[in-house]
Amino acid sequence: MKKKGLVMLISGTGGAGKNTLIQGMLGKNGFKFISSYTTRERRDVDSPNQYQYITTEVFESKIKSGEIFEYDIFNDNYYGTSKKLFFDGLDEAQVVLKDISVMGYKNITEKLGEDLEIVSVFLTESKNVLKQRLINRGENLTKIKNRLKLYKKEQSQIPYYNYVIKNNVYLNTLEKMFKIADIGLGNAKLLPTKEYTKLSAKKIDKLADKLEKGKTLKPIKVALYNNEVYIIKGIHKYLASLKTGKNVVKQFVDDVPKNTNTNLEEWNKIVEAYKI
Repeated sequence: MKKKGLVMLISGTGGAGKNTLIQGMLGKNGFKFISSYTTRERRDVDSPNQYQYITTEVFESKIKSGEIFEYDIFNDNYYGTSKKLFFDGLDEAQVVLKDISVMGYKNITEKLGEDLEIVSVFLTESKNVLKQRLINRGENLTKIKNRLKLYKKEQSQIPYYNYVIKNNVYLNTLEKMFKIADIGLGNAKLLPTKEYTKLSAKKIDKLADKLEKGKTLKPIKVALYNNEVYIIKGIHKYLASLKTGKNVVKQFVDDVPKNTNTNLEEWNKIVEAYKI
């Protein structure tokens, strides 16, 4: 049985606003941040408890002992995660938050996915906007160049996340993050906007077959409206995802649902029928 609570893994290219959003979420009860170990020096812009700063020797000893189960090396510094910190965090809070690189994301889901309920979010922005944010943050040009070299590779990993958000308006993104947590905890659901009683079983089966064969589908478009998340486009993909247990990323768009008159009892029956 999975440990009670939710782990939110948050990724994005440097400058996407991960740490700023995490600090905003920590202002609400029930959320706790899980820090990482790093061998780099503390920066003035670092948030409180963003990292646990240790020497290279100590870091490498933690790898050998198994305490650090996933880690990356970036700009000649180690960054790593401790399994124990996740479990301890869920003893104290309903939702634990963790910023994670795309390289570390796969390791965490593979090693902890059977023990913890995990939802993942990828924060994105244009390359030019990210560059300017890093400049404003005081990063030197060499480090900025190294970070932006990863942009294309990191963006290519978006289909493996549960949600993707363009982080261009802080408060809007923060609202979406809280709603994703509600959905992950089972306190809210994705709702349909179109005629959901006339679904094509044939289309769902066709999409499910593609997912079973390991193919990647285009994102399901969703929108936050009146504190609910509606499926704007991709209801058949959503149900195919439920049927197979295979992920299809949900992409937030700025849109107003055409129809919000959902018969929840009817919709819940449809969802339950497709859940594996």
